[in-house]
Amino acid sequence: MKNNIITPKYKDGVFLRQNQSFVCRKGRITNSQIKSIKKYWHLFGIDYQLNFLNFLSVFKYNYPVILDIGFGSGNYLVEMAVNNTDKNFLGIEVYLSGIGSCLRLAYLSNIKNLKIIYFNAVEVIDNMIPNYTISKIQIFFPDPWPKKRHHKRRMIQDVFLKKIRKKLIIGGILHIATDSREYAFYILNIIKNIKFYKNLSITNTFISNSMFYIKTKFEKKANIKGNKIFHLMFTSQL
Repeated sequence: MKNNIITPKYKDGVFLRQNQSFVCRKGRITNSQIKSIKKYWHLFGIDYQLNFLNFLSVFKYNYPVILDIGFGSGNYLVEMAVNNTDKNFLGIEVYLSGIGSCLRLAYLSNIKNLKIIYFNAVEVIDNMIPNYTISKIQIFFPDPWPKKRHHKRRMIQDVFLKKIRKKLIIGGILHIATDSREYAFYILNIIKNIKFYKNLSITNTFISNSMFYIKTKFEKKANIKGNKIFHLMFTSQL
């Protein structure tokens, strides 16, 4: 496994990423999570690379691929993989604690349709995900960066939405969930001006959060607090 610590390198004026060897460090990551990474990464992990993935070789079966960006501890992602054995799941996460937890759950659940990548999602999408190969992209509770001066740090921006639209098959689904009203409308206002996305809400706003899908730990906590959850769902069109 390789980490996302980089040293800038250039070749012919082009910036190249150079991955350093992965080193487990103590802190927010537990010893159990470190052990899980060492024991199970080879079963479920995919190292970051500057080559597009061939999903026919990555997964055992040629099923539709669902890309999950920022899966946290991985509880809901593993549960989805368990309950949908006719689909392949690819998760991206940048926090080692979540990687460790997800690997342990995946191993205990004995699932065969899940792979995970430990790296920055934007670069994974740029360099590893072929165009028109993903049936669904789900981004649940991305950091809203609520202060206005921090909005530029938000992952979901115009350029990012255009990038991931090209990764979806025609008719593929983008599903975003957030408990930040301001962020929800921010995303809605951006995506309505991007071609080839069709809002699946009959009001061109948000879909009902009563739809069936497995809730994340974050959403369960938000429900307990009484926070409203905003679900945005779009389909990719020609």
